[in-house]
Amino acid sequence: MKKIISIIIFLGIWTSHVYSQVNWIEPANPDVTKPIKIYVDLSKTTNTSCKDNPGPFYIWTWKPKEHPTGHPLVNGTGEKAWKSSNDALKMTKDAAKGEFVWYYEMTPTEFYETNAADVYKNGISLLVKPKDGGGYGDPDIKTEDLNFVIEAPKTDRGSFYPVPAFVFPTEVVNFVYDNKVEKKQSMKGLGVDSVYILLKANTIDTVTSVTKTFQVKTIFTVSENDQLKMTYDGNGIFRYSLIPTKFFNMPNNLKIVDVEAFIVKLGWQGIDDQSDLIKVKFNVCN
Repeated sequence: MKKIISIIIFLGIWTSHVYSQVNWIEPANPDVTKPIKIYVDLSKTTNTSCKDNPGPFYIWTWKPKEHPTGHPLVNGTGEKAWKSSNDALKMTKDAAKGEFVWYYEMTPTEFYETNAADVYKNGISLLVKPKDGGGYGDPDIKTEDLNFVIEAPKTDRGSFYPVPAFVFPTEVVNFVYDNKVEKKQSMKGLGVDSVYILLKANTIDTVTSVTKTFQVKTIFTVSENDQLKMTYDGNGIFRYSLIPTKFFNMPNNLKIVDVEAFIVKLGWQGIDDQSDLIKVKFNVCN
């Protein structure tokens, strides 16, 4: 008889995570000083408002940098920018990859007018919309915010780390696990559906200064905790994205000080089946 193992998993109210391939970059793990294609499959986005729209579609982007009014690559033009996307940001349909697949081609450092380190540190954040995105009394027509993690060519960050490195609790943080550089022999060569993440939040009460840890004790079985499964980005790299303040549902008087996380592989039996723990510190003032 298999031994039933209980483990502490840490969560508040789980947010919904999309594990199918909604958005990706080609080539994978690119040199951001060279051209890339940013793909979005509108049939798999969470926000469905674009799915019945014939297009064309445009990117609306703000990270690693948003261009100001008057710039040739500003997101929108005119007095009602949201209703008039910039034609320079128009996407191309790729019917060969799917009926609802669109892409935008750019060289990130040139497009955002920033250096490669800034792109690797912050990734790329954007949404997709038709030229007229609604608003001003009409329903918005857009995808949810989409975030692209771009792995730097060389890194000494170890196998498990957050992106961006400087984390705010109200913004998206991507936990990235590079199994290729995993030093623990028992954790090498993990399959695409066998990598899970466990998290807990350490908080402080801004009124009483009392600390509190958010954690829920449960029986660990993978089939019951698919919301903890990491997304496979290819080339041995796994990702898990969340906004901490939404992921850990807590009273407004509590602020996240840090989040502790580690990787667990499918069929966990003990310490040999998990990565080293990392602690991600946050700006308590946010």
